[in-house]
Amino acid sequence: MKDWVSYRLQLFGRKLAEKALLGKSNCIIVLSEYTREKILREYGISESKAEIIPGAVSLTRFRVSENKSAIRSRLGIPENYFVLLTIRNLVSRMGLENLILALKLTAEKRKDILLTVGGEGPLAEKLQDMARDAGLDDLVRFAGFIPEEELPSYYQMADLFVLPTKELEGFGMVTVEALASGLPVLGTPVGGTKEILSHLGPEFLFTDSNPVSMADLILKIIKRWDGDPKDYNEISQNCRNIAERYYSWEAHIDRLEDLFHRTASSARGERKLLGL
Repeated sequence: MKDWVSYRLQLFGRKLAEKALLGKSNCIIVLSEYTREKILREYGISESKAEIIPGAVSLTRFRVSENKSAIRSRLGIPENYFVLLTIRNLVSRMGLENLILALKLTAEKRKDILLTVGGEGPLAEKLQDMARDAGLDDLVRFAGFIPEEELPSYYQMADLFVLPTKELEGFGMVTVEALASGLPVLGTPVGGTKEILSHLGPEFLFTDSNPVSMADLILKIIKRWDGDPKDYNEISQNCRNIAERYYSWEAHIDRLEDLFHRTASSARGERKLLGL
């Protein structure tokens, strides 16, 4: 009981401190409209203070693969599978349990869909048990923690990135990294994911985080590409174009510079009004 009360008091005190700090700020930078709305709602901040500048990705580090087969061979990924990739902290809000259940459903229709899960966390053992109990030992691979230097290779070897988040997805850098790698993304309509994937098209959003919904769309889109490989290549190029247009460091810095200029000009105007 004492620990719970202490935790609640710390949470209350932190929220008061955050509200005071945000209230004194001239400008607050957020990564998505989802985060902007959450801050405005939770802290009662003026709308004019919150500016959206999305995250940026290195377009030289994350890029389209020139030899997917060679990368798969090096990572021990079979060549003759359609490979799904997700990279997440293995915690409940990420929805990975639903993704495992979705793969069980896809496996009833076709046995050539392989899921690679990157990341570590408290759910690791549970997820591995789920995959084994579902008879998916050969169709789910747990890569564990993926070192930074290996991340680009994992995006490059995959055919589709899946973001099964259940809640609190503020932005999702992995989504942008996948797009920069020319890797199409399917995501749940949660938080900032809706905003990022709006550039790609509504057909890349699951209707919800239910395993049935995810399995249905995964199967539908793979069938679409089975019949039209050229369509996949065009979408892959579009993913890269989206990253270059909206999520490059160049675009990010331009927005920051513009914001700094506007904020500084506004501050100078306020000082003049106050006679300072």
